[in-house]
Order: sequence, then structure tokens, then C-alpha cells
Amino acid sequence: MFCPACGSHDVERLSYPSVPGYSYYRCRGCDLVFSEPMKGAHKEWYERSEWYNLPEEVLGNLRWYERTFIQEDFIFGKKKVLNIGCGRNVFLKKLKEMKCDVTAVDISERIIEFTKNTLGIRDAYACDILEFIRGYRKEKFDVIVSFEVLEHLEYPGAFIRELESIMEEDGRIVLSVPNRERIMPSKDVWDYPPHHLTRWNTSCLRNFLEDSGYVVERIIISPFSAEDLLAVFRLYFGTRFLENRIKSGDKSPLITFAFRALFKLRVVFYNILAVIGRSFTRTKGLNIYAVARLKVL
Repeated sequence: MFCPACGSHDVERLSYPSVPGYSYYRCRGCDLVFSEPMKGAHKEWYERSEWYNLPEEVLGNLRWYERTFIQEDFIFGKKKVLNIGCGRNVFLKKLKEMKCDVTAVDISERIIEFTKNTLGIRDAYACDILEFIRGYRKEKFDVIVSFEVLEHLEYPGAFIRELESIMEEDGRIVLSVPNRERIMPSKDVWDYPPHHLTRWNTSCLRNFLEDSGYVVERIIISPFSAEDLLAVFRLYFGTRFLENRIKSGDKSPLITFAFRALFKLRVVFYNILAVIGRSFTRTKGLNIYAVARLKVL
């Protein structure tokens, strides 16, 4: 057995909670936590998954790592940007508005169809990531974006090293991963195999990038947020029940008023908890965001 990031055989088995058929190991060299076997979900699994069902309209809220990226100074000006694991929200549309020349890749044919037809991104490809990299013959990219992708891959080491072949010499890779040191990660059912195969913190992500020939410009952790707490505690104050009643056609004034009042209570409650939480910890946010450039030899 060897680490899928650095290739080291110096690994130890962990007592992490897992799912049937999988175990967790930690690399003593680079500190990556990874599953055994390193066997991810197939394309059909993603097509059926409730997490990847396509919405009727573009999802309008940018995620924290997407908002952080848009504020980067190196993105301004006409840049050739590759978005790997593009998903199906407004981020791609925002890149187009910023005059970026956008190419998108995703394993899901449905997502790529949505990307082309709804978002208007014509250079969009439904294929395996390594297949795309090894077959790409066009102009190289100034920026490669890979948000919430690395933890899905069976071959993270090969992926990060082969990106060099399609990146400009002064290009950057920008990525995010879930933070394994966030609050109560064992509660998140989406963070287990075959969905997610690896677990990262800032030190092992830095080790991974530097050992793969990159200079890390910055790594930051998302602020401890109300959304993080909601995902952990899943206390909805009755809003889910009322929302389902409204969706089923019950739009009586009492139901509508109760939903709005309880939703506001939910927002206030979790935001107060988040403020309190941020005063005690700075390392428990959900996501890690990193920017790196190729090392000049």
C-alpha cells in the first residue's frame, strides 16, 4: 500500500469511522488521510446522486471559495481559465462576465449539457480529468480552477503533476478541499467513500503542492459559518416541514407567516452561534482554499 499523493509506503491505519468495504490510512510522510481501497464513485453514481441533480435554474449563490477567487488580483484582464469539476452554478457565468475565456470539464454529461445550454459555455467537455489533460492540444491556461475535486480523485498525485502540461509557465492553480479539522466532520455523510476518498488539512495540502513542483502563494481556511453549524446540527426549527407544505401547494397566510418567522429565527440562531464559535477557533471552517504557481527552475 502507498500514499496516493506522495507515493510513500510509510502509512498507518486509523480508527476513523468509515463505511463498509473501506478503511482509512494516514501517510506519515505528507500527512494525507486516504481510503483503502482508493476506488471512487462511477459516472452513473454521480448522475443519480441527489447532490448533483440539476436545478431548473442556475444556482445563484457563490460559495466562499468562489467569492474568494473572484477577489484575486491575478484574474483581472482577459485570462484563459480552465474550471475542472465545474458543477452547475453561477460561478462560470461570473467568469464570463469578467471577460475570461472559460473552458469547463466535468464527469457528468448532464452537467456539461447544462453548462453549454443554460450557462452558454461552449468549450465544455464531459470526460475523465486525466483523459482531458492528456488529450488537450490547444492554447495553455493562465489559471486552472479545481474546487472540491481533489478529494474525489483516485489519482491526486498524477492529476496535480500532469496539470503542468496544460498550464502557462506563469500560470496558477487555485483549488479548494474540505477541511478535515472542521467541527465534527464525522457527521457529514457526503465526506465518505466512494464520494470522497481523501481528507486534507492545511499542512498536507501544502506538502502535496510543494512536493509536486508548485510554489504555494497562500492557503486559508474559510470562516466558521452558520452554514457549517446547520450542516452539523441539522436543527431546522420546523422550516423544512413548512417549506414542503408550501411546495405541495399549501400557501395559506398562516403557513407562509410561520415559515418566514421560523426561517428568520433559524438564521439568527446559527449566526449567533457562528460568531461565538469564531471567537474560540480559527481552524474549524468547512473549506481550505489554496493558490499555487509552478516552480521556476
